Amino acid sequence: MVENGREPEAADTAFWSWLGFWVQFLVLGICLVLGAFAASGAEESGDYAAGIVLIICALALAFLRLKQSFDGWPSSLSALLLVDNLAGLAVVIPLFTVIGIAGLFLAQAWSYGSLHDAGIALFVFSGVIVFLDIKQVFDRMSSG
Repeated sequence: MVENGREPEAADTAFWSWLGFWVQFLVLGICLVLGAFAASGAEESGDYAAGIVLIICALALAFLRLKQSFDGWPSSLSALLLVDNLAGLAVVIPLFTVIGIAGLFLAQAWSYGSLHDAGIALFVFSGVIVFLDIKQVFDRMSSG
């Protein structure tokens, strides 16, 4: 019997890391298929555009995550979305505030349908990112 010197905990951690890497591509693939179905079955105004935007964003994020993996960046999604310092926070908060307000204007322009839902989702996502960024920066500051 050959012993490789690896502990079982390290093997378990490696497995979950490997699984997490591929699950994110599975989710992006599902988003791509949903975008294709939304674009192909466009019945309301904006359904085609929302589907195409979902396809493009899912593809771009998949290629970005794959590039980061090959470049040796951290595999966590928080490293991609969250900032670590006050200078980054000063840029992120106004940027995502404008994106969230644009989402509200988009939702107001269409009183129903997929573009209304996309505007609301954009507003909620922007708010969540701002609060997570604030938490990330202050957690880093308090940890010393």
